[in-house]
Amino acid sequence: MEETAQSNTSLIVENWGLTNYQIAFDRQAGMVQQILSGAGSDTLVFVEHPATVTLGRRATAADLYLPESVFSTKEVSLQKINRGGLATAHEPGQFVVYPIIRLKKKDLRWFADRFLRVVISLLADYDIQGHLKEGEPGVWVDNRKICSFGIALKKWVSCHGIALNMNNSLDTFSMIVPCGRPDEQVTSLAQELGHSVDLAEAQALFTQHFCRAFDYHVTTHIPK
Repeated sequence: MEETAQSNTSLIVENWGLTNYQIAFDRQAGMVQQILSGAGSDTLVFVEHPATVTLGRRATAADLYLPESVFSTKEVSLQKINRGGLATAHEPGQFVVYPIIRLKKKDLRWFADRFLRVVISLLADYDIQGHLKEGEPGVWVDNRKICSFGIALKKWVSCHGIALNMNNSLDTFSMIVPCGRPDEQVTSLAQELGHSVDLAEAQALFTQHFCRAFDYHVTTHIPK
């Protein structure tokens, strides 16, 4: 039987606002180390990033439509990182969530499935039906991808997470091959609804679903 952490664990929620991707990456790494040392606490981070393309461990130049040297001229940051997956785009208005937590069950598939179903529950709050695809990380609305997922684990402490398209323009996605599939269409919640979404409201709803799914209770909330 797998060991699990104590149920109904306390959770800190932080909102970093619009933060440079590398700065957020370094913060996550530091928080993971704190948890591993026994000094840190499980934390759910909400953040937005300036235009950035991240390349996961399996990504290659074939996942980009433009040469790497062109990205800086278009004011888009290009980052090679330690999460799973291929190329993902970030933009202001996107709903990015990083759980820096010690997994209560040492099962990555369990964690990924439950985490992505939190996203589906959030979409349902807006009367949008999201679904998973077998063997492909993310969430789709019909055949349009609305949420990317990539996670990294260090001794069963997670970092990285999901990027759910909310109010972002989707312009940066034209620079990458989403999921390694040239014909993949992307969408956003605003595009599906025909109007923008209140991100603060979405954060509150997501936190409720996350706590219910992983048996947490919020003890500290740090707004941006």
